[in-house]
Amino acid sequence: MLLSHRSRNLFQPLPRVCCGLLSALLLLAAPAAEAAPKKSAKSSKSSRTGASKTPPAAPAAEPAPAQPAPAAAPAPSAEAKPAPAPAVETKAAEEPARPARESKPAAETRTAAVPKPTASRSAEAKAPSAAPGRMRIGVSPDLYLEGAQLTGVQFIDTARLDESFGYSAGFLSITAWLSTPVPTVSERLRVGGGVRILGNYAASGGQQYGFGIFNEAFVTGEYGLPVADKTEVVFAGRAGLSVLIPGLEFAETIRNLQAQGVDVWSVPRVGWLLGPSLGARRQMSNNIWLRADLLGQVGQQYLFATSQEISGFRYSKNWSTLGLRLGLSLGAEFSL
Repeated sequence: MLLSHRSRNLFQPLPRVCCGLLSALLLLAAPAAEAAPKKSAKSSKSSRTGASKTPPAAPAAEPAPAQPAPAAAPAPSAEAKPAPAPAVETKAAEEPARPARESKPAAETRTAAVPKPTASRSAEAKAPSAAPGRMRIGVSPDLYLEGAQLTGVQFIDTARLDESFGYSAGFLSITAWLSTPVPTVSERLRVGGGVRILGNYAASGGQQYGFGIFNEAFVTGEYGLPVADKTEVVFAGRAGLSVLIPGLEFAETIRNLQAQGVDVWSVPRVGWLLGPSLGARRQMSNNIWLRADLLGQVGQQYLFATSQEISGFRYSKNWSTLGLRLGLSLGAEFSL
């Protein structure tokens, strides 16, 4: 019994000693636990920076398995709050990489600057093609020859007087025109209008007779068929009106008839014209074309068409001309 009492006295201080040892172990384990998160944060920092710089070195920064102290985790939970500080350090460490990202705008400006020459080249490429689609003005001198017939008849009651004669005419005329494309139909099709000034128009050959100043106004259409570099064959046609201002012998005839009491006027006489043409056109620059055309034209001019009664006599007079005119035109066109 004595031994049991003594043994009890010996073992009574053991719990106290164990508690002391446990508290000492906890005090020793707390600094180790604090150092463990810092080391893990530093290892994560080094792993991140190492991953951003050299991806193959990332496995070497894995000291994370050194976290086997679960019992010490609850105690330093309050003291582990300073851990976000390494994140700021990692952000600060990542900030030097921004200049590499800021190089993107420079690359974008370089890439944006690249299409500008292409746009200018495309504009330059379109400039020549835009010229055919613009309005043009042209002028040309024409050499022509004409064979015509004046058909004239005069009646006084039943007496008939034939005043017909054939004649030739021609030398030089000037033509000016304006044309525009018709893209809704074809880029090669052009329509427009023009005038032709023949000046003093007179019959020559077997009969000498001057009619006056002769001019034409017409509409035209043409189709250009490319056959070579900057060269095309032009198929064209024209139709319009002719105007004759009386002069020379014709004006004198009008005055004589007026003196006899015939109601004729000294006004311009009108007629019509119609004809095709075939030519060639070559582009010399973006705004200039040279062309040559062969012209064929039929025209009729009305001179007299009067019928009345004078001093009990029936009087009538009818004059008109019908002619075929052939010509060669050498001219130039300019885009507007």
